[in-house]
Parts: sequence; structure tokens; C-alpha cells
Amino acid sequence: MSKSISEMDYYKILNVESNCDFQALKKAYYRRAKQCHPDLFNNSPQKTEEFKLVVIAFDILSDPGKRRLYDLKFKPGDEFTGDEAVATIENAIMDTAADDILEELIVGNICPEHATLATLFLDLAKTDIFITFREGKNLFHEKRFQAAKSFLAQAVANAPQNILYRIYLARDLAILRELRLAKYHYRTALNIGQRRFPPQNLFRIRQELKTVNKQSYPFLNALLKLFKSEESRMLTDPTEEMIDQTSRELTRLAKIDKLAQTSRKQLK
Repeated sequence: MSKSISEMDYYKILNVESNCDFQALKKAYYRRAKQCHPDLFNNSPQKTEEFKLVVIAFDILSDPGKRRLYDLKFKPGDEFTGDEAVATIENAIMDTAADDILEELIVGNICPEHATLATLFLDLAKTDIFITFREGKNLFHEKRFQAAKSFLAQAVANAPQNILYRIYLARDLAILRELRLAKYHYRTALNIGQRRFPPQNLFRIRQELKTVNKQSYPFLNALLKLFKSEESRMLTDPTEEMIDQTSRELTRLAKIDKLAQTSRKQLK
């Protein structure tokens, strides 16, 4: 192909309108994959390159953050990559943006035997789990949380070791006020992360779980906050405490002096 990836119009590659929804993208992806998947054309180098562009186009346009950046910034000839989109649009959910990408595309998917990493990134024709998650992720970003729930739950059921899928499901459940289930999936994601090598710290997710725990017991947390505030005031204001103690001591001494004066008068 004469054009570089940076010069490609991803909407034209998939033959969809610029305002198309996820369902249209999914149909276009499967249709184009059948037209150029290398396995169907004796691993033709030309078809391999064509399929690579189809995968990249679908990856960018089916992700809400990447697509928003593409629509806002892309002009023919500009340099644009998926990694740039992830780094710019949203902070990494896991420990790094690279972890997010690998988790979403690979973990939990059924990989062909003797597959290489390059093959896994290119061969998305049969990754139904990934497609299901992307559909739920789109609905989540559209704030259609009830609809997103079924797709995200299905993705988690099919890929139970995928941290990213669980986190999105936990977020969706928390918004729907299904807090017990949300906490379960947050904790499970954290446990899976600890078993990875190297372990995933998931600091952002720990903070989200902390917030959900507070939402579960609002009255108790309000009381704890009140006591903590009072304790903090007492501990962090030693000057005021010293003044109170001095005032009490002066009052005590004044009472003693008054008693002594009364006693002296009685003796006279």
C-alpha cells in the first residue's frame, strides 16, 4: 500500500459513516475481516497488510476514548497511534497504559497454538470475548449502565482472570448501586493482580473500592468522620488545650485564696 497508517481514514477502511454506532462497527469489522483475513488468502502479504489496517481501524473507532481523540485531532498526514490515544484521553486503569492494552486484547481470550504476540494483536477475527467487552465498554461510556451490565458480566464470565473486564463491571455495578457485587468484583480484581508476576499494585482501584465501601455504610462513615474531626481538632490544637488548663488552674487557685481569706476573717 502506498499510504502510511497515519494517512488512512479509519472510517473509509471499515466503510462506515463517521457517526456510526458500535453495532455498525462490529458488523463492518466482521465483514472486512472475511474479505482480507490472511488465513483465507494463503497468507498473502498484501492481505496481511490490509487486515492489519482493518484491525487498527476497529481498535481505534470501537474505543470511546481513542475515537474521541481521533475525531478531534486527526487530519490526513498527522501522526496518530493507539498508544497516544490511551495516554492522552484517560489515565491507565491498571498500573500502566501498556498493561491496559494487553489485558483488554489478550488475557482470557482463546489463543491459537504456537501464536506469537504479533499474531495475537493482529488476529482479532475470532476474539468474541474482546468484542463483547468493547460493546459493554461503549455502553458504559454512553451512560447506558443497565445495558452495559449484561455485556460486561458476560465478558467477565468468559474471561474470569481479566482484571480490566472486572473493573469495568465493578464500576458499572457501583453506579447502579449494586454495591455488594461491585465490592466483590473490585476485591477479585485486586486478588488477581496480586497473583500476577510482577504483581499489579492497582492503587487507583484500591481507592475506588474505598469509596464504594463508604457508600455502603453512609451513616456509620458520617459518625466516624465526625469523631475523627473532633479527635483531629483536639490533637492539632495544643495551644487551646494549654489555655484551658491554665484557666482551670487559675480558677482553682482563686478558690483556695478565697477560702484562706475567709478563714483568717473568722479567726479574728
